[in-house]
Amino acid sequence: MFLDARSFYVKVLKLKSAYWNEGAKYRWEYMSAVIDILKIMGAESICEAGASGIPLNDKSFLMDYPQYDLDKPLPEFDKFFDCFVALQVWEHLKNPIEAFRQVMKISRAAILSFPYKWKHGDKQHNNIDENVISKWTCGIKPVFTKLIKDRIIYVWRF
Repeated sequence: MFLDARSFYVKVLKLKSAYWNEGAKYRWEYMSAVIDILKIMGAESICEAGASGIPLNDKSFLMDYPQYDLDKPLPEFDKFFDCFVALQVWEHLKNPIEAFRQVMKISRAAILSFPYKWKHGDKQHNNIDENVISKWTCGIKPVFTKLIKDRIIYVWRF
């Protein structure tokens, strides 16, 4: 079952996390957009990386650190998942290019979000634009993009 607004806010409160409490409304805005995309795609088997305690779907396979490290080889799932989702994760990886190659092996589609053209915060989050994203994703063109304030969502089909 996909996350809804009420469940999202309940989970945010239970986590008692400054990360989630700050900007919860804004986070729900881009997370709900991704949920809408997943529903349109008809994605049933979903792999989520970096869900940080609030997965988009309660049936998702969670690929969270430290058990799964996207900077290391992933298990061989061989296109097992309909979609791989990682929101605000890629800018933290040491080798985002290799991670994207692995995602293409384990999934038929991917949805990633990035901080878009930020000029604040730490170095990992600043100046991420189309050129950086293209480099990180092996130059593969997305089938869809959506900008929500200062975060951009990319969708690929493999």
